[in-house]
Amino acid sequence: MKYIVKNNLLIILLISFTLRLAAIIFFRDSQVDNEWGIILMNLEMNGILSVHTIQNVPVPNIFMPPLYPLFLYSIKIFFVNTDTFLWAIFLIQLLLGIFTVYLTHKILLNFFSRRLSILGTLVFAIFPMNVYAVSQISSVTLQVFLFNIFLYSYFKLFNVLRYKHIILFSISSGLLILLRGEYFIFAILSVAYLYFKKRQLSKILIMSLITLIVVSPYLYRNYDIFGVITVTKSSGYNLLKGNHPRTKVEGVGMFGNIEKVIPEVELKLKNLKSQGPLEKYDLLQDQILMEQAITFIKEDPVRYLSLYFKKFISFMFIDLNASYKNYYSPMHIIPKMLLAITSFIGIILAFNLRLSMTNYVILFYFANIGLFSFFFILPRYSLSLLTIQIILSLFVLKKVKPNF
Repeated sequence: MKYIVKNNLLIILLISFTLRLAAIIFFRDSQVDNEWGIILMNLEMNGILSVHTIQNVPVPNIFMPPLYPLFLYSIKIFFVNTDTFLWAIFLIQLLLGIFTVYLTHKILLNFFSRRLSILGTLVFAIFPMNVYAVSQISSVTLQVFLFNIFLYSYFKLFNVLRYKHIILFSISSGLLILLRGEYFIFAILSVAYLYFKKRQLSKILIMSLITLIVVSPYLYRNYDIFGVITVTKSSGYNLLKGNHPRTKVEGVGMFGNIEKVIPEVELKLKNLKSQGPLEKYDLLQDQILMEQAITFIKEDPVRYLSLYFKKFISFMFIDLNASYKNYYSPMHIIPKMLLAITSFIGIILAFNLRLSMTNYVILFYFANIGLFSFFFILPRYSLSLLTIQIILSLFVLKKVKPNF
């Protein structure tokens, strides 16, 4: 059986490679644009991590998390030619995607038999959005890769608090925080859950310390420039984009021109820009946007509470008013809905009253959806929970067909 499983896993990895290479060949991005392009250009030309330019002068960034731009920049150092640079990004993302498939198999073995784990790994490997992601200039492939390292090491710690897994978990936690600022909440949640399970304070403190060491250079940089200890300051932008009279589940406005779709803040931001290149521009901008978001919510709290639950359900299942191209494509919507329904049933079947790995998975799932629903929901956000959803979905098959 073990030999057969290894062969099946090898076949799945080969299929994964083939599908992702095909996605890169036919669907790859042709340039690094939007916020990634701006930050990369400023790193190359001005040596500054900056996403906003005021009066032709780039100002320090605290709006975007730094890891993916630095990932792109580290590749650009070695591949100056644009075409070669883009291919290098996609091939590295392809390799990360393949290794993530392997990690998924290792994660599933914590819950299921080898046969069931192989099935779940296959679903992860061929899930259309997951395949497509490697062909895009987006942090999502790196995020899923780091998150699976995070899960793999965390579930190992659930059994025994070995130092090699403590280090792996802590480093992946720190990198995820530098990739997506909200991950500090999920890292705290995970460490707290592990503490109540294991009650080994010294090792929990070591985890926290290593994670802090990973993020500390950027925390120091932000404190030195902005006077705040944080990785990002974009909660005002995100809250306003998701809580505006014209907003939908996916938010309102696009990157960089929120003032054009929200005239209430346009004058304030124009006045801020007229003061010239401010080192703290990103921080001051976010404060203006946060104040306006809170004003809107106070004016009509019932509407935004209703919208919160609408976003929550849309994240779990489907956004009925999505405007994104190809959202309703059968290649996207059918697997998304099947996984959404089975994972929801899996939660009902798997829940218990213990500090178990299963309950951690359920808690993590709802914590993610609950947090993002305060802001706005983009289609790609659900991909970060793919491994979690597969775990929950496989509980249904395990219950229906226990001898699998």
